[in-house]
Amino acid sequence: MLHRYNNIEYILQLDADTGAPLILKALEKEKEERIFQQWTAQLSIMAYSGKYVSFADYKDRVTGANIDRRSTAEIEAELDAVERELQEGGGVYGP
Repeated sequence: MLHRYNNIEYILQLDADTGAPLILKALEKEKEERIFQQWTAQLSIMAYSGKYVSFADYKDRVTGANIDRRSTAEIEAELDAVERELQEGGGVYGP
């Protein structure tokens, strides 16, 4: 966090409503930088295997941002609706 703010004393002297978001943002950026370093370390492996993953997708996987948080019932209802649509001859890709 010190590399983001040269003198952290300035941040620590701010009131909590101003300083806390700055500290949280710095921690978030620090975490993102570590994830980026992991991703760049794996680029050669991705190139060798032919399975390239963009940084955004990699970050989503690492942080769990791509996890569907809907209930099982909601997901099953969506799958049933898609299945009914396909059986009726319609669907996402046309009539």
